[in-house]
Amino acid sequence: MKTKLKIHLLSTLLTAALLAASHATAETQPVTVTVADDGAGAELAPRFIGLSYEMSMLLPKEGRYYFDPKDQALLNTFKTLNVKSLRVGANAVDDPRIAIPQEKDIDVFFSFARAAGVQVIYSFRLKDGNPADSARLASYIAARYADLLECFSIGNEPDFYLKTYAEYMAQWKPHYEAILKAVPGAKFIGPSTTLGHYELEFAKEMFPRGNLLMLGNHHYFLGSGRAGETNPPATRARFLSNKRLSEYEKKYDRVAGPLAAQGVPLRMDELNSCYNGGAKDSSDTYASTLWVLDFTHWWAARHIVGFNFHTGESVGRDGKFGAPNYAAFLRQDSGVGFSMRPLAYGLLAFNQGAQGRPLGVKIKATPKFDFNAHAYRDRAGVVYLTLINKSYDAHAETAAVSLQLPTNMGAVKFQRMELSQKNQDVAAKTDVLLGGVAVDPQGNWAGQWQDIAAASDKTMTVQVSPASAIILRCSPVGMTRSKSSGDAAVTPRPSSNL
Repeated sequence: MKTKLKIHLLSTLLTAALLAASHATAETQPVTVTVADDGAGAELAPRFIGLSYEMSMLLPKEGRYYFDPKDQALLNTFKTLNVKSLRVGANAVDDPRIAIPQEKDIDVFFSFARAAGVQVIYSFRLKDGNPADSARLASYIAARYADLLECFSIGNEPDFYLKTYAEYMAQWKPHYEAILKAVPGAKFIGPSTTLGHYELEFAKEMFPRGNLLMLGNHHYFLGSGRAGETNPPATRARFLSNKRLSEYEKKYDRVAGPLAAQGVPLRMDELNSCYNGGAKDSSDTYASTLWVLDFTHWWAARHIVGFNFHTGESVGRDGKFGAPNYAAFLRQDSGVGFSMRPLAYGLLAFNQGAQGRPLGVKIKATPKFDFNAHAYRDRAGVVYLTLINKSYDAHAETAAVSLQLPTNMGAVKFQRMELSQKNQDVAAKTDVLLGGVAVDPQGNWAGQWQDIAAASDKTMTVQVSPASAIILRCSPVGMTRSKSSGDAAVTPRPSSNL
């Protein structure tokens, strides 16, 4: 009986294995990615990745400043994520319950900015604000920190309380004129609206004057955080669907495209997934990692100036202030160091692949397969390609990607880096890795590129697992690098004339 039982069990296991192999084959989706380089196009803007914080984060809490220039863990985190723009303002800048930061607070904040190597977008109160106070503080900042100041902003999302362009300008211009009188040549971003009411009118009037550095706009592309929490699986599915791409197109056609036609730079100086602090069990999950990686690449290829992802220990939500679900990172309960949230890994992965100028990419795949790809080429001729497989769970399919590089490349050496969650679980909030490594609480990361053996021409096939991304680095054979292929990835420093 024991022998028959063993034979039966072996037979059952063999049958299961064969079925699994057959199932795995059926779950592989063929994809063709063709990369073209016409030699045109601008490089990625030098301060593309930024963060946005509430103005209240400049004020001390229990005697301690968040932006402490001696907080090495926070400095490391900024540098690891390649944060180059730091915007402060948001709901707190116009909230009468929040004190306006004064000279001492400003000094500490800009000392941190210097240590972190960022440029600052600094906001002043518009709603019931005092133009003379704005001018006084602007003069103080310009006199001491001009090298760290990118521009000033006045107010936050004024279209919620100033419904027409005329109403807005009637309140905005006194601050603008007072600041210009105190700081001749000052640069500004505006109107930082979120509903798309009067950006184009503002750009048409103000950009020709020479003091509007760029147009600011806010957007949360996945809607209400509270609505998203009513059905987290459905919300995560929205995060990962290629249907979002058509929504980006509509936003681009409505605001970004017309601005580009006028030569007006656009920066989304506040954005994230869902507004009102994000959606619990969606904005704080691995689904947000893959969403932000795809989203950021999509917009970077349209040559906007950059993004400031809203984050911090506390954000404006539901008429109050509270912890954000969409935070890039949060201070650990011990008060020492930071816990990286899933969104941070999407930004980190973007940095590895977004180097140089965007290239044209054509994708041939089944229409319902949630896959996307993005490519760049740096000045040394290295091509970076990011392949994102957003399929998961019951619809999980491995992408078998046939890759064709630009025709003007010779023999190529391929290396890869993978973005993954340990269990391919888009609902997970931890265990995200890039290059096989997590970011530690001190903000350090040492992910590795891996050589792909025997790859020496312009074509190859890459297997991209469900709920993961592969970043390829395609280097012309014979070129020298300052680091060997097995060294830790280097945080990029893209350049641009923007």
